[in-house]
Amino acid sequence: MPSSEALRRPPEWPASGSRYRLAFGFSVALLVIAPLGIGLYYLSIGSSAGGRYALAFAALGALVAWLGYETRLRQRKPVEAVTNVRTEDGRGALRIPYSSQIYYGYGLLMGGIALVFVMAAVESVSDSVFGGAFFVFGLLALFFASMPLLMTTGRFDRGYLRLSPEGIYQRGWTFESFLPWDRVIGVFPRYSDGPQIVVVAEDDTPWQRRQITRLWRQDRLPKVQRQDRQGPVPLIDIPGKFLAVDPTLVYHLVGFYLANERARAELGTEQAVHRAQTQAFG
Repeated sequence: MPSSEALRRPPEWPASGSRYRLAFGFSVALLVIAPLGIGLYYLSIGSSAGGRYALAFAALGALVAWLGYETRLRQRKPVEAVTNVRTEDGRGALRIPYSSQIYYGYGLLMGGIALVFVMAAVESVSDSVFGGAFFVFGLLALFFASMPLLMTTGRFDRGYLRLSPEGIYQRGWTFESFLPWDRVIGVFPRYSDGPQIVVVAEDDTPWQRRQITRLWRQDRLPKVQRQDRQGPVPLIDIPGKFLAVDPTLVYHLVGFYLANERARAELGTEQAVHRAQTQAFG
């Protein structure tokens, strides 16, 4: 099966160079190795409280470093993640998922922080007296635990991109958006904290969009004002760093179906999956 390296990477997207690797190494040393050593030292001198918190910080630091690696350094090439699905109305579509590692990584990180604050709240109780620290730590624990709770209800969900013969549907972590193919005017590569694929439609396009939750909006609906200041530009902003597949492949895939109207009929069939896997965009 061909590698997505054969596709031309947009020049707007700089390669993950040595500066990202250096930053990753520094974060591992600062967030994981240092607190791990401090925690072991505290435990060796009999300070169990200090050791517990330092080791908890090291575990959270490892999750932060892992998320940094997933979003900045991992080379995503599992085109097998591109599959056919049936939409709510029974029609077929091509589904390109967001990364499950990043999605669950955020949940683990927020859940871990919540547990640390639960531990702090419990240890702040002196005899039977509940001081102000208990309530502060308890509220912080509830706040950070709200993300895993939203994940269990589906309001904060693993995102995906869905290409159908009718248009492009995006389910972000906290929003949903749809644009019809016949009103899209272009697909553009951008770079802002990672590769982005921006699908822009005509100003008067009926843009179907909804912000599902306003809590933990790690992603949100784009708000780019039209030149006449009469509302936002209808667009879909695809964050390459969150995708489960190489964003270069997705960029060429979306561009192909925009430029080839007749080929859109195959979306939702095995032919579309085969096209994505073999990169038959010529």
